[in-house]
Amino acid sequence: MKHSLMAAAALATMIAAPAAAEQFAVRIDEAYQDANPRLMQTLHVTLLERFTENGAHYVVIDAPGVAYVEAFILAINRDAVALSVLAADWTNPTMQHLSPAQRLGFLQAIECEFCVS
Repeated sequence: MKHSLMAAAALATMIAAPAAAEQFAVRIDEAYQDANPRLMQTLHVTLLERFTENGAHYVVIDAPGVAYVEAFILAINRDAVALSVLAADWTNPTMQHLSPAQRLGFLQAIECEFCVS
């Protein structure tokens, strides 16, 4: 009985826990302004960095998946122009020594159904 309860509790925890976050870079139409912290918490999104490079605006976030990224972009009232996943950990100290322009080389473009063309 005790083992059944422990197994059920472990299963419930696995089901209720959000998926592990991935890092995404979203090129957006306008510069990003801070979002409400409660919104970020509700969407399970963490801001890693925002920057502008050659006139293009980017926001780099941790999110459980693309659907969360889409919800976040819609909530901050921006249009996504392109979506990428990161081939390397954006927060890694080695990456931090590179300029944003150099780190753009670590982005891998992915299909973005919610991006404007």
